[in-house]
Amino acid sequence: MPEPRPMRLCRGIGRSRAVARCAAALLSVLLAVGALPASAQQPADATAARAELKQTEQEIGRLKKLLGTLKQEMSGLEGELKKSESEIGRLRRESGEIEQQIQEGETRLQDLRQQAEQLQAALEAQQEQIARQVRAAYMAGRQDYLKMVLNQDDPARVARMLRYYGDVNRARVEEISRYTQTIEQIRTASSQIAEQQSTLQRDRQTLASRQREMQAEQDKRTEVLASLRGRSQTQQQQISSREAERAELAALIKKLDEAITSIPTPAGSLPFAQAKGKLPLPVQGQLKARFGSQRGSDSRLKWDGLLIGAREGAQVHAIHGGRVVFADWLRGSGLLLILDHGNGYLSLYGHNQSLLREVGSWVQPGEAIATVGSSGGQGEAALYFSIRHRGQPLDPAAWCMLSS
Repeated sequence: MPEPRPMRLCRGIGRSRAVARCAAALLSVLLAVGALPASAQQPADATAARAELKQTEQEIGRLKKLLGTLKQEMSGLEGELKKSESEIGRLRRESGEIEQQIQEGETRLQDLRQQAEQLQAALEAQQEQIARQVRAAYMAGRQDYLKMVLNQDDPARVARMLRYYGDVNRARVEEISRYTQTIEQIRTASSQIAEQQSTLQRDRQTLASRQREMQAEQDKRTEVLASLRGRSQTQQQQISSREAERAELAALIKKLDEAITSIPTPAGSLPFAQAKGKLPLPVQGQLKARFGSQRGSDSRLKWDGLLIGAREGAQVHAIHGGRVVFADWLRGSGLLLILDHGNGYLSLYGHNQSLLREVGSWVQPGEAIATVGSSGGQGEAALYFSIRHRGQPLDPAAWCMLSS
């Protein structure tokens, strides 16, 4: 029997590169319209494909708009990053200047301390000299001084001697006062320099703190900028991918208009609709999820079929006779096999370990078509099982004997 034209179509597009995309496109067509008569399916398939093409173009436009927004955000962040780096440079320069001021202040303080020590030594020497003079004067007694003055016959000489002693005493007092004042000035200057040094040290600590804050801000902005660049690159890749998909989808539409026909149902087979409520489950196991129950943590997501836990490698059986229209890996479903039972009815078997039938194969009720697995990112072995009619999910519990 010749291979169905939809299957030849997928292979014609290039299996090595686009089989997944082509299969997904054909799968969306099959799930959307089911297996219609030839007179109705061709325009419906083409319409669905054109709608998908339009949706793809809209998504490309949205991604490009988002990419433009991201570029604007990156431009703004780059400007802020430049401002932060300039501010950090200014603070580092000021920090260096303050360090220099501190060093100069410490040097000046050291010089003043040395000068104070020298003056203190000179003062001590002068004080010792004054002390000796006082002791000498005390030993000589005040009477000797008066006697020396009174014994002078020349009044002019007496006046000169009195002036001399007065000058000597005043010079001594002035010298002591000058040295004392100098020492006090040195002490004051030393205190001022110490205070200035403390102020500069506080300023340096403040600047260091600001530098750390600015560096942390720069690190944060750099991280955000890298994130935005990554998102921008991802969006660009998505746009490129969607552009390629659009081109392939356009080619697919052209071939759909020319080639898609319905898959014939074997004469004498029991119509699928008449088997409602009498069909067996494809595999025996624990029901981990029922039709309509919440899927994952998002309450908006619902199961459109059953999830049946079973031993890995257990055989999966066809619930009814039909033809394999899809047998490949699909994102979210793993290794997936779809049977067309005619009149728009499909049955889907996902997360398989292996597929035992190929596209185009006719299978009998109860025939092994796959083995249970955990493909598609599942954490444990289980079979995803769903029934569709013209694209609409049906509750398998109404069609299959769950207790059997």
